[in-house]
Amino acid sequence: MKTTFLGQGFEAASTNAVGHHLIKYLNSTHFHSFTGISAFASEAGIYGLSEHIQFAKQSYKNLTLIVGIDQEGTSEEALYEILSLDIESRIFYQKESPIFHPKIYLFEGDRYTKLILGSSNLTGRGLFTNVESSLLIEFDNDDEEGAALLTEVKSYYQSLFDLSDPNLFKISNATIAYFIEKGIVPDEATRRKLYSRKTATSETSTPTETPIPKRATARIPSLFSTKKRRPSHLAKSVEGENDELVEDATQTDIIQESQLVWKSGPLTERDLNIPRGSNTNATGSMLLKKGQTVGIDQRHYFREVVFASLPWANDTKPSSSHLERATAFFHFIIDGVDYGALPLIITHNTKMDTKTYLQNNSMTSLSWGKAKNLIAKESLINKIATLYKNSRQNEFTLIIE
Repeated sequence: MKTTFLGQGFEAASTNAVGHHLIKYLNSTHFHSFTGISAFASEAGIYGLSEHIQFAKQSYKNLTLIVGIDQEGTSEEALYEILSLDIESRIFYQKESPIFHPKIYLFEGDRYTKLILGSSNLTGRGLFTNVESSLLIEFDNDDEEGAALLTEVKSYYQSLFDLSDPNLFKISNATIAYFIEKGIVPDEATRRKLYSRKTATSETSTPTETPIPKRATARIPSLFSTKKRRPSHLAKSVEGENDELVEDATQTDIIQESQLVWKSGPLTERDLNIPRGSNTNATGSMLLKKGQTVGIDQRHYFREVVFASLPWANDTKPSSSHLERATAFFHFIIDGVDYGALPLIITHNTKMDTKTYLQNNSMTSLSWGKAKNLIAKESLINKIATLYKNSRQNEFTLIIE
């Protein structure tokens, strides 16, 4: 059994945010069941995960969400978003004063299990930018310690996992309308106002008052922070917020803070890992060619300029010891949708006496790895990939549009 601390929001990068792990596992074909239990849910949080949940339906047999509605922490728009997912979904509500406050995300497969326990709610900020602490617990299904822990969790919350608890209400139009009428579930604008209030403090109110220092904060992926692409009947404006500009502003901010290092030619089926016929095989990687970038030697440019600062290491197998590999985080923005950051491997061939090198062909490739499900789409054929080197070390942004 392996336990990993997932911290987020305490530093600007937050590459280990819970939201990134949920996206990664929902796009994996190694699991058959997902159970998410969260105290609160927002429209942005659910909408941001919706495409990944829809993708999971292809291989998952069971997808279940349970959310609480205490303290006006879950909006009607969030509940309608959950309803539109067409998965097993419930509201937990009790009249008694103790609030429903767990956050449990469980992924079960035939071979192994991943369990996230912590403080991240199903909201955009809760998944990415709030200062949160969680534990990722991973174990093979034959691991006795892991199996015992899972049994404890499922036993304690048995009536939630088997959906038998009398305080569980199936999410439906009638159920949502009932809790709205009772004043228990607010609209998204009200929920945001409630949870965005801060006490204004003047830094100069008294001569002896210590100013509150400014702190760098993580960025919410735009899909989790904008309603730009939401159905019109769910898109309610928030006071002081221009929803139509949120997504574009986020992408613009990233570009302004980064250095353009490469622009591809039109992406091909092979680039995107899409097998087509007998002549095109899915390689799992993309050769980094010159593309539209002027004045570069594609044999050396990516290893010696773009990715020069990465910690490179030679492959440990004798037969491939001429290959150098390094890992970096790539922030994916595809057709204006922000999918967050994923760790990808870059491979460079150091042999200079090969036909590939002598013909001035590319010697560096980017392995899609965990991003395969994001880029292996026919809709991206002939689109352009633009690579930016971020201000933070060993981080990049890849925009495809």
